[in-house]
Amino acid sequence: MANPNKSRMNPVIMFFVHIGILFLCVNPFIPSKIHGQDSEIQSFSLKDAQEFAVLHSYDSIKSLLDVEAARKKLKETLADGFPQIDSNLSYLNNLELPTVLIPDFIGGDPDKKIALQFGTQHNANFNITVNQKIFDASYIVGLNTSKIYQQLADEGYERTQLEVKETVTNTYFLILVSKETERIIKANIENLEKTLYEISESYKEGFVEKTDVDVIQISVTGLKNSLQNVQKQTEVAYKLLKFQMGLDLEKNIEITEKLEDILRRIDIQEAISAKFDLSQNIDYKLLNTQEKLAEMAHKNARTKYWPSISAFYTYQQVAQRDRFSFLNFNKDWFRSQMFGINIYIPIFKSGGQKARVAQAAIVLKQARNLRLQASQGILLEDAQARNALSAAYENFLNIKDNMDLSKNVYDATLTKYREGISSSTDLTQANDRYLLSQSNYIQAISTLLSAKNKLDRIRNNYE
Repeated sequence: MANPNKSRMNPVIMFFVHIGILFLCVNPFIPSKIHGQDSEIQSFSLKDAQEFAVLHSYDSIKSLLDVEAARKKLKETLADGFPQIDSNLSYLNNLELPTVLIPDFIGGDPDKKIALQFGTQHNANFNITVNQKIFDASYIVGLNTSKIYQQLADEGYERTQLEVKETVTNTYFLILVSKETERIIKANIENLEKTLYEISESYKEGFVEKTDVDVIQISVTGLKNSLQNVQKQTEVAYKLLKFQMGLDLEKNIEITEKLEDILRRIDIQEAISAKFDLSQNIDYKLLNTQEKLAEMAHKNARTKYWPSISAFYTYQQVAQRDRFSFLNFNKDWFRSQMFGINIYIPIFKSGGQKARVAQAAIVLKQARNLRLQASQGILLEDAQARNALSAAYENFLNIKDNMDLSKNVYDATLTKYREGISSSTDLTQANDRYLLSQSNYIQAISTLLSAKNKLDRIRNNYE
């Protein structure tokens, strides 16, 4: 009589073992923190959990820092086109003055060389130089590239927000499904305990055999074990949700949504029939931005053929002393100033620059091809997600009807068993089918919610 009980419990237990494996696949490592237990309970609706995670999750914070870094990089590139001012202060001590040979004009013999030492031992120099770009094509391209990098970082943050919402939503749904499973198992335990009591009383009066009582007792025990497993999985799901939201794992939280409310809000027909705008898909926008970066890289490679023009101004003061007396400002410092323009004209690059331009052109073609390929893939993914949602919904409705029918069959078999018309084997088989239909119902709900969440991720349909 133990085999019917084993058959009865396998669907429920295996379903939650499957959920546990999914936990490990999605997040194989969930770091723990050692903190004091917080007695305050924080409540979250699905939307609250999504918004909180967008602001506080580890991935969101990292992506937001990338956005800030891109903004600083843009400022750095922009500042490169402004005037650059440098100053320099130097001191030179000629331990031995350099010797120069010059013709002996003084002695009247130019062919004869005499050695002379020029200069002073202590020399100081102070100058300020201002450089300003007048025309540099690579600077203009670099500035536009930095703006595109900032756009790429912003879109990366948007993608991270969507991914965070997707993972939080999946885990939120997982908790709801687990709680619904707890409710179903508890209801089954309550019904079976009533049946167990009735059969035990019948056994005492000699109307049934001891094996009938044992079979129901085994079923009750098995269900209680399953309930403990589900409760443990629910605890893990809560920790996973807190980790994804950026909360301390010891924080006490609760979810306020009801599974029936979530299911009631899902408009399957609207989700399936709604027109998909590819240009609003974040993955497509990222690829489009990456193509723009490839275009800028190609333009930048071509600008290396262009001349560049810059201007400079230098102000300089020089002091020369036989003794170190630079702190005496009454002595002279000799001033000089200069202004000039530099024009850089590339003439011959030995074919190296031509090769770099060709490489950039190839990268640009690859980026365009990747965008076209990905656009078709995203459209295909959207079609598959819509079909999966439609199939999951049809399956959910069918399984729900089957569960109701299995419940009716079980109730009828139980009534017949009490009247002595059906055997304990019939009752066990009816209970097995009912539990299996409930397990299938839970799986159908999970599949339906997962399919809807995937379509929402593709179309950014989160509230």
